[in-house]
Amino acid sequence: MTAIDERRLAASLRLLVAASRELAATFDYAQTLTAVGRLVVPAFARGFSVEVDEGEIRTTLARTGRLDDESLQFALVARGQQLGIMRVSGAIDTDDAAIGLELWPELALRIAVSVDAAQVYAREHHVADTLQRALLPDRLPLDDRLGFDAAYLPGAQEAIVGGDWYDAFRLPDGRIAFSIGDVAGHGLRAAIVMGEVRQAFRAAALNPNSPSLVLERANTIVNMRSNPVMVTAIFGIADPRDATVTYASAGHPAPLLALPGGVVQQLPKDGVPLGIVDEVGATDWTFTIPPGALFTLYTDGLIEYSRDIVEGEARLLDAAREGVVRGDAEPARALLQRVFAARENTDDVATLTVAAPDVAAPAFAFTFSAIPLAVPLVRRSLERFALRIGLDDDRRFSLITAVGEAVANAVEHAYLGLPGLVRVQASASGEALVVVIEDEGKWKPAQRRDERGRGLPLMRALVDGVEIRTHQTRTEVRLTLALREGAVSA
Repeated sequence: MTAIDERRLAASLRLLVAASRELAATFDYAQTLTAVGRLVVPAFARGFSVEVDEGEIRTTLARTGRLDDESLQFALVARGQQLGIMRVSGAIDTDDAAIGLELWPELALRIAVSVDAAQVYAREHHVADTLQRALLPDRLPLDDRLGFDAAYLPGAQEAIVGGDWYDAFRLPDGRIAFSIGDVAGHGLRAAIVMGEVRQAFRAAALNPNSPSLVLERANTIVNMRSNPVMVTAIFGIADPRDATVTYASAGHPAPLLALPGGVVQQLPKDGVPLGIVDEVGATDWTFTIPPGALFTLYTDGLIEYSRDIVEGEARLLDAAREGVVRGDAEPARALLQRVFAARENTDDVATLTVAAPDVAAPAFAFTFSAIPLAVPLVRRSLERFALRIGLDDDRRFSLITAVGEAVANAVEHAYLGLPGLVRVQASASGEALVVVIEDEGKWKPAQRRDERGRGLPLMRALVDGVEIRTHQTRTEVRLTLALREGAVSA
């Protein structure tokens, strides 16, 4: 083989390698075939085109240079089926046996395999997308006291379907069950697993003792599969009567509670994803959604669209804060629009929100799991209630400080093991505001510290009356504050 022949052979091999790289770049074969055409013309031919059969129609997907009546024609065949044809005009040295390689038939074969793979992928995507959208609820429960909203956004970089879902449905007792989750992987398998888990939640929720128990039942079903797959999820129950939500998490991103003043708090999460171990180990968490507040669930595509998850979480908090301040009519959809206003979502995203209408109430009620992060939520919500009933600045300060001390004490001392519930209720009685802080724990002994032990004297100094009632199964702290100066406290 002469040096010229070797150069021609090397050039042909470089073309095939470069064409293979382009064909593997994406399943959008209209894009990849155009790129291949630029490799062929003018270095190897004057004209190049690819025509693909799409149904009964043959469509030209790529055409580069000039084609003539003497162009060479190669069938695109994969898995025994002809998918179209490739045409080459003015091919350079194609008849030179010294090249030692059938360049054009080999290129046609590689193009055929690429087109076939893309068509198979497109069919699977269509089936998975149809299945996924069919499994998402057509409508969400309607309720005057809690508003549900949801949105789903497919990934933008590739035509892939993930296993993200959301769901909400009313239980026989009037409460509303909800779930959100993300199946690892993409495609038809992820969509099928998503449907199985969502239905498992619905079946287990018909007689729910707790959301964490529902997660355990769903985990058992996922583990029964011959090839278990990892699923992160949150299942919860909302009670419209008192606007409380109780939820449990299986390795899922933390929910958000956004208050109308713009405070946004990440709520607790624990548990491991479904399909990993025999027990999820989740905890039931309970929080009240105050008037005007928004409870938000989402899948990880909302924060993992870039390599910087910290930045993604910060952007999500900002978007949630802006949404609750503006009072969006469709908060779930608006949240997605804000987060992805200047960025592409690289993965599927599902989000589900629960909103409490911003109406003035004659009484205040807040139930929460006894953990420290709940204390500022109670204080902020009670402060807004105090403003609405007209407490002046001094009384408002006294109220918030005294209740904050009582709530902090209950959080720290009431429960020895897993955090139980604390309830705060406030209502006007005559000329006074009465606040009751109640827990159902057995208080652990207080540790002697220089900075502690001042809570009760502080409460007595700030409000007009402090009463502590200890029962066998609960402790109640009752605070009384005159609504205005000179009023007689009840």
